[in-house]
This record gives sequence, structure tokens and C-alpha cells, in this order.
Amino acid sequence: MPKDPILDRVILQLSTHDVVRFRDIIEGGCLITGGLGSGKSSTSARNIALSLLSSDYNGLPPYGGLVLTVKSDETEHWIEYAKKTGREKDLIVFNAASGLSFDPLAYLWHSGGRAAAQIETIVELFTILMSVGKVYQPSSGERYFEQAVEELMRATLVILSNAGEDISITAIHKVIASLPIDRQEIDDANWQQSSECARIISKLRQRKDEFTPSQWDDLEIAIVFLLEKFPALDNRTRSNIESTWSGMASKFTYDPFRSMFCSGIFDFTPEQTTHERKIVIVDMPVLEYGRETSRLCQILVKLIFQRAWLRHQYKPGCCHGGFCFQDEFALLMHRHEAHFHMVCRSSAIAPICILPNILNMAAEEFGEQQPGAKTLGFLGLLSLKIFHANNETLTNQYASDQIGKTYTYIEGWNAGHSEHQHHSGVSANKQLVHLLEPITFTSLLKPDGDNPYAEAVVYLSGRTFNATITRSNPRGLPYLRVHFSR
Repeated sequence: MPKDPILDRVILQLSTHDVVRFRDIIEGGCLITGGLGSGKSSTSARNIALSLLSSDYNGLPPYGGLVLTVKSDETEHWIEYAKKTGREKDLIVFNAASGLSFDPLAYLWHSGGRAAAQIETIVELFTILMSVGKVYQPSSGERYFEQAVEELMRATLVILSNAGEDISITAIHKVIASLPIDRQEIDDANWQQSSECARIISKLRQRKDEFTPSQWDDLEIAIVFLLEKFPALDNRTRSNIESTWSGMASKFTYDPFRSMFCSGIFDFTPEQTTHERKIVIVDMPVLEYGRETSRLCQILVKLIFQRAWLRHQYKPGCCHGGFCFQDEFALLMHRHEAHFHMVCRSSAIAPICILPNILNMAAEEFGEQQPGAKTLGFLGLLSLKIFHANNETLTNQYASDQIGKTYTYIEGWNAGHSEHQHHSGVSANKQLVHLLEPITFTSLLKPDGDNPYAEAVVYLSGRTFNATITRSNPRGLPYLRVHFSR
């Protein structure tokens, strides 16, 4: 991208002559790792957050973005950052007590653009949500049930949308929960009177003349599936399909989540982060709300924001870019995360991903006992990496491998003796060794009660650092040791 004041804003000053700019972070994102007490959240991540929220020294305005929460004090910290930078008026704290609602389907249905009111967009959204917390192993059996639930959602959305009903998670759930269990039940008067599915289909048949031939063809396919094909399935198969859906959706049928996510309104939008610099905090910490429920709700919001951000291509003067800040990132990933990081640059969105070590991500999202192709492939998308002190060996090995190797001479010494003489000698062998050995990351400085600094190793894709240039190494090194303050 050409020079641009928003993209070229300095986010981190690493040395007198080395900086990290906003454009560096939007190229795939930023990874911050470090063991417990290493200072990753309280130093480098905090410095990035404050810089994103602050106007720069030239008076350029700050950024807006989305903040997801895992730790109980995360929201409190961001409120403190907003006060420190004069951004209190830009805060939107979304939780059960806020009185705010963000209905994702209402937003998708009315947001405009070519993908608005598209049934397949909603089907894909829920397919991703149903995979949250599950390692995706594309076996034939798993794919069958996934496709079966997609077909069920698709048919339900077709009848709801054509009937003019509100599109919400609860509306979809009511239809699915009221489907006939067999073909005989369709003629039962009690089912016809009590079933939400029966009510909507009756309404559609009474209005048949209002639909175009194409619309009625769609409706006939959907109705045949809901009233004939689905009830004809084996009881166990049908119940497995229903439970796959309800295991995710039933959480939203009760308050406070029904009011927060199924009201039919959206009190804030993703566009407010990029065009009005709003800071949206999803205040539903995993450690308070429960692991699966909190993850599901936060990833739901994140998916909507990511999709909206990518729909808008950044152009100088049209918007301000934005950020997505995620501490304990391994708990907030979803199946299509890599795709967002591949293309977020074109929308000027900076993802900040913080986690203790890469094993968390490998096990949580990719089901790999050790970081394999999926984990390493994802990490390769993130251009900026900040490694704090760590005692996890595979993360330290990854950091060393990322920084790279060089040829150097390794000295050797030998000595011996025979019956008539002693001999000794010195030799040197040229070997390929790490520029920074893995053990280095175990001894980086940590902050404590007396010391406010955390030491980290910074790597930026394709960059060598001016502060490392010496007469013997005029090109500099591809890493820089930096002290970040609390």
C-alpha cells in the first residue's frame, strides 16, 4: 500500500531508529507469547493497546476496534486505558447489565451489501458456531451430520423468510423444536394447533398466490424436507441432528442471552469501529460466564465483525482502520480464523493475538499434540511476533526457528599423547546454528515488584533492525531485544 497517515502511524517505538507501524500489524496480525508472569499482557500488549487508543504526536486520530475478554479484569483494564487516553465516550461495553442488544441475524439481514439477507450466509455462520470447542476432523460421519444440520437450517430459513417472520436464533429454534417426529403426526390436530412449524407452513399455503414460481419452488423443496424427509429419518439419526443444532442454539433461548442476541435489533455495528472509532468490549469473560457459553457468544460477535470488516475494503480517507484485541487467543479462535488473517490487510484491521504458548493453540483449535502443519501454517500468517520469557520448549524452539539460522565457525580443541610425545591442536568447523538459541527465551527479564520492565524478542517479517547494525554486520539482525515497561 502507498504512504498513508493512518497506515504509517507508529504503534511501537522499539529503539531510536526502529518502529512498528500500523501497516506492519495489519499484515496478518501480531502474536505475543510468554509464560505466566512474563509481562506479555501488562507490558507489550498494554503498550500496543494504549498506542491504538491514543492520538499520535502529529495529531492523527486514534483507532477503534473490538475487544474480546477471557480474564475477569480485562474490561476493567480497557476502561482504564480509555480514561488514560481520553476515549471514555467511545467505549461500548456489551454485557448483560448494559441493556444493549446485538442480534447477529438482524444485522446480517439488514446490513446491506450483496450478501445481506442471504440464507447461505446465515447457514455458514451457524456451521462455524457449532464447531466451536470441537476439533474439526473431517470424517465422513461428522461431515454427514454437519451437512444434515445445514439442510435443516436452510429449509427453516426459507419458510421463515418467505412468511415474513423475524429471523432470529430463537425463531429458528422454535421451528426446529416443533417439527413432526413422524409423518402420521402431520395429520394430528394437536400438532397442527401447537406447532410453530405447522403455523408458518399454513400461513405460507394461504398466501401461495403471492409468491413467484421461483419462490414457491423453493418453498415446496423446504416444506417437503421439513414434513416428509426429516420425519422419515431413523429416530437416532434425527435426534442426533436436532441435538447438534440445539446444543448450540438452546443457550440463546434463555435470558440474558435471549435479550442480548435475539431481540431483533442491534444497538452497535462493526462499522462504528472503523468509521466512528468506537471501542466495543464484549464483557463476557470466559472465567466468569463459563468456558463454552462465553466462547460461543464472543465468537458469534467476532464472526459478524470480521465478516463486516472484510466486506469493506480500506481506501485512504474512507475510514480509519481498526483492531481486534484478543488476550488468551487460543480460547477465541474459530474454524475460519486463518482466512481472516490472510486478507485483513485489505480492510486495514489489526488482529492482536496473545497467548502463553503455541501448544495452547495447537491443542485447542487444531487438535495437534505438537504444533503441526495447521498450527505452523496459521502462525506463518502473523507478521509481527513478540516473544516474552517462556519455559515451554516447543514455543522457544519455534521462536528460534522463526528468527533463523546462520553459518558460523565452531571452535574445537584436542589434545593427546603417545609414548614419545604430547600433541594438541585447535580447529574450527563451519556449522549452521540458530541466531538465537531456544534457551535464550527461558532467561528473558520478567517484571516484578521492584522491576517494571519485561524483556522480549521482537521479530517482524522481512525486517532487519537498525539498532543491531554493526561494522561486522552492516545489514543488521532479523530480531531485536526490547525492554517494555508497565
